[in-house]
Amino acid sequence: MPEFVDGIGVGRVFIGAGCNRIVNNVSWGACDLVAFGAQNGVAIFCPKAAQILTTLRAHKASVNCTHWIPSSKFAFKAKHLDRHYLLSGDADGIILLWELSLAGKKWRHVLQVPQPHKKGVTCITGIMVSDTDAIFASTSSDGTINIWELILPSAVGE
Repeated sequence: MPEFVDGIGVGRVFIGAGCNRIVNNVSWGACDLVAFGAQNGVAIFCPKAAQILTTLRAHKASVNCTHWIPSSKFAFKAKHLDRHYLLSGDADGIILLWELSLAGKKWRHVLQVPQPHKKGVTCITGIMVSDTDAIFASTSSDGTINIWELILPSAVGE
């Protein structure tokens, strides 16, 4: 039940257990799903259904951060996209790319980003530059920041 102050209400709708205790561990995608690290997996939460839909498993270390491409900041630009992507970074410096097909509601592990960080990934952020091009940055406890270009497949002529 929301509490109201001066006509503004806020109330908790979900309490998640098992979320890794890391600062940048949660992200909201333009597909209206929320991702967060849960031990060595990435939990995918649907706010509308108030439930975990699936857990993505491929990391060997604790997941420190997640970031959607496109993120919720660019939802207005992403309405026509039939695939959304999720980046996840772990305590070993590894970044994985996941693909969500909206039509089939199917997930797949696409790739591991080459040249991992030497220590744990601490943050990932990025933007869509076009329907097939994104740029993202990753930081690490090794003191580095990497800027990456991500080339996505075109929906036309596949």
